[in-house]
Amino acid sequence: MQRVDRYQLMALFDELVAEVVDGLSQLTDWGLSGVRPGQYNHDVVADDIIVRRLLAEGLAVLSEESGLAGDGEITVVVDPVDGSTNGARALPWYATSLCAVDGDGPFVAEVVNLATGDRFRAIRGEGVESDEVDIVPTGCTSLGDAIVAFSGLPPSHGGWRQFRVYGAVALDLCAVASGAFDGYVDVDRAHGVWDYLGAALICNEAGVVIADSLGQDLVVLDPDARRGPIAASSPELLSELLAMERGWRLDSLS
Repeated sequence: MQRVDRYQLMALFDELVAEVVDGLSQLTDWGLSGVRPGQYNHDVVADDIIVRRLLAEGLAVLSEESGLAGDGEITVVVDPVDGSTNGARALPWYATSLCAVDGDGPFVAEVVNLATGDRFRAIRGEGVESDEVDIVPTGCTSLGDAIVAFSGLPPSHGGWRQFRVYGAVALDLCAVASGAFDGYVDVDRAHGVWDYLGAALICNEAGVVIADSLGQDLVVLDPDARRGPIAASSPELLSELLAMERGWRLDSLS
């Protein structure tokens, strides 16, 4: 795949997810791999399936599990299993996330809940689609009316109506795009680009606004970089979420 067509890429992503689902269906031990802290056997299985195929197609890869590989002009950012701990505990909120990045940024993305089959796809400038889930953000404009998803423990009540902590960033962000949540806040700024980039393109194409809590660029191909994505169903709600998170950071310094 020397000249990458966006529709061919999407078809390739579909095939890879199907192979991951098949590979994991044959896995009997969903425990820790013992190779590095926090890595599970299902992370390793999914990573091997995805990375081998992408490299064979002439694409570069940035994966959470195996880092940077290849030298293609297109880089696919991969989280083989986002929400690995949920998968290990049979909680149905874990996903494969794939995002192709060209010289202009993310341009093809797919996030698939491996437990339910819910699938979110986006192509830059062409919108977002899902055969299983309606992609309709709520448009909520007030934090007091919002149901907010978090990664990490909020240090204090920020004035939201309700909150949830589900443990898989890609799916949490896609849930903002689909209207299940009104917003999302990364409390700890502990996530690599593989955690959020595919879902960020899906959010953008769905009309969800998303930013880093410190104003840094979310599109980064450095495996050591960490970001704190915050997403909202409206610009007004995003402003409130950013102000809330900023207040927490200032309180932690005092």
